[in-house]
Amino acid sequence: MYDLVKWYNEEAEKGALTAIELATLFHYRYIRIHPFEDGNGRISRLLMNFILLRHKYPMIVVRHKDKDRYLDALAKSDANVDPRPSFGAKASIEQIAPFLDYMKKALEKEIEDNLAFIDETAENVWWFNGEFVTFRSQNTIKILNLLSEHPGITVRELAEDVGINKSAIQKQLASLQEKGFIVRTDGKRGTWHVAIVCTTGKGGTR
Repeated sequence: MYDLVKWYNEEAEKGALTAIELATLFHYRYIRIHPFEDGNGRISRLLMNFILLRHKYPMIVVRHKDKDRYLDALAKSDANVDPRPSFGAKASIEQIAPFLDYMKKALEKEIEDNLAFIDETAENVWWFNGEFVTFRSQNTIKILNLLSEHPGITVRELAEDVGINKSAIQKQLASLQEKGFIVRTDGKRGTWHVAIVCTTGKGGTR
């Protein structure tokens, strides 16, 4: 670990590697050192993001649905590097090309998401499971806000407040439930829980 930190400081000073190359290579070398019994993956990603933030780049979130691709990129890089930890701890940027390619694409996605948020009307942009979700329909936003403010609201009341018929409301609710954005507790007579979060302070009303 001492050698890894020393290497990082020297590389950061030289500036020969780009921010994403430096962060990714640090991540990979740390994983191959495997200093702790548990939590090495989480710590390596935290340190990688610390490096990115120091270079004024957004953090990369490895989402659960993308974990197989992340692990596959690591495995492909492992195949290019000697299996011994001492060699993995000194892997080159060329050897970890599959992992670097994955991280570059992940960083591009984070930047695109941030730019999309800036370009969008804030009330249309929501956050769910580590990703931005943009709603084009104002009726969907109205429904989500009403469910948040009145968890016990009925389909009839929703239809009256939104100004569309009950079948259209039921179709919207079914779609939102299927995506996991809303959850019905205690059956048909229960209340609604809105799992998706608006990126404005007061929901789509702001």
